[in-house]
Amino acid sequence: MTNYKRNFVFICILIFIFSITAFSAPEEQYQGVSVNNGLLSFKLKDADIKSVLQIFAKQLHKNIVAGDGVKGTVTLSFSNVKPQEGLEAVLRAKSFDWFQEGDTIVVSNKKTVKTFLLQYANALEVKVALDLLMIEGDQVSANDSYNALIVKTSSDNMSRIERAIQDMDVPPTQVMVEVNIIEFKSGDVGNLGMDVKYSSKNNPNNNAQTKNLAGKPSDATPVGLYAQVVSSNIESYLSTVLTKTGYDLIAAPRIATVNHKAASILIGSKLGYKTVTITQTGTVQEVHFLETGTKLVITPHVSDDGYIRMTIAPKISEGYVIDDLPAENTTETQNEVMVKSGQTIIIGGLTKNKEAKTEIGIPLLMNIPIIGSLFKKTSIDNEKRELLVTITPKIMTPEYLDEMQEQMNVIKKQQTSKNSNLILP
Repeated sequence: MTNYKRNFVFICILIFIFSITAFSAPEEQYQGVSVNNGLLSFKLKDADIKSVLQIFAKQLHKNIVAGDGVKGTVTLSFSNVKPQEGLEAVLRAKSFDWFQEGDTIVVSNKKTVKTFLLQYANALEVKVALDLLMIEGDQVSANDSYNALIVKTSSDNMSRIERAIQDMDVPPTQVMVEVNIIEFKSGDVGNLGMDVKYSSKNNPNNNAQTKNLAGKPSDATPVGLYAQVVSSNIESYLSTVLTKTGYDLIAAPRIATVNHKAASILIGSKLGYKTVTITQTGTVQEVHFLETGTKLVITPHVSDDGYIRMTIAPKISEGYVIDDLPAENTTETQNEVMVKSGQTIIIGGLTKNKEAKTEIGIPLLMNIPIIGSLFKKTSIDNEKRELLVTITPKIMTPEYLDEMQEQMNVIKKQQTSKNSNLILP
């Protein structure tokens, strides 16, 4: 055998020996960590927890996302454990929570429970918003009686929840709505014309723009009409109306409401009627009420620049109940308008029929029972009436509240002065 052949055989033997050694060695070698046939052996001291999680992620072929609260060191000693079992053991030892979504494992701090007592916001409404911030395993419940929230989440997410609650639990903007409900004979309002020009330095257009239900400019029509005016001119406008036609001021309420909450006014009556529900266990009777008359529902939405977008729904209805069945005749509309705080909306074109009963006869004789009808005549006239509604919303700023307080003080002084001038007998 030549030297060449001997060298070749020697090299082959070395290759064979090294190949056996390679196959018998662990698959991967780390400092303090060995992997053999898919099993892990650990012997680490004060190792960074995130570095340990990266080792498990590589062996499990998954992504691991660790929250900001996942930090610290860990000392461990494993011998031939499955990666999943080892990972869960480490997380339990460090009191971490985790869940898996697809190929990603999310690790966070142990969940904590905290109760939030809300001062201004509604707990049920805030819960709906917080549900979007919850991750798997988190819980949020609302207690309507105490207006409280109970949140169970990780420490990392709890800070986000606290910030969100602080942003939502703020004092709501309040709006004072001044309303005048005025009644005319039908046709008298049309004589004035609803496209009246209003002179005011605050109104560059010098005009009250009319819009229909869709919010587009339109010609003045008698139904669902409204106009935007400046509040400083509304008194002079009503004075002009009174001078030309006269009117009946049905009501002039002031109602306060909070931002995005509806306020309602009902001037009329409630007609009661019964409903009967028959079940297998018995019969249940309930009493319901049909609201009739003049009703106005206003929902303000205040913006940061001092403007108020209002949803206004006026309604005029007449109703009656026959055989416990309610019936209703209504005239109603719904408008949306945006005005600046202190400006006035005028809604016209809401009509109703008013029955006027008049008796004419010979005095005294017409009041005699039974035969009195021979000495009198009764006439019934149906008069068509039209309603005009003015709405002036004002944001209740500290300055506005101070102004109201001053007005109250003046009224108290006047009342005190009148009482002091009373002469007792």
